[in-house]
Amino acid sequence: MSQPVVVAYDGSPASARALAYGADLAKPDGTVVVVNVIEVSGVGARLETVSAAERARQRQMLREARAVLSSRHVAVRLVPAVGDVYTEVLAAAAESDAHVIVAGRGKRDGRHPLHRPLGLRLARGAGRDVFVAA
Repeated sequence: MSQPVVVAYDGSPASARALAYGADLAKPDGTVVVVNVIEVSGVGARLETVSAAERARQRQMLREARAVLSSRHVAVRLVPAVGDVYTEVLAAAAESDAHVIVAGRGKRDGRHPLHRPLGLRLARGAGRDVFVAA
């Protein structure tokens, strides 16, 4: 059995392309682990509450991801997470022993130097292959 492929999915067009690339990399009968993260920041991120609306949106995005992958002959595991996207995607990759992470390019947030696109951050620190869908 092959190692799973982790895909960071936020519903954006780039992350939708990442789903397709993830399925291609997983190959038939492989597994795609889809991670969607409700972002919370700050020192007490784990203590902050997440609204019912945010959880509902997350469930909807994960259902969309499953629907996209349903015809691709891959097993799908959905990972709803809360916290920092980078940290949660890396945790899902480590937990599933994924050989590759696929993410959408995303946009750079110029307000702070740590707000680099997720794909760039992952490529620098993931310790495994990272593919970035533009």
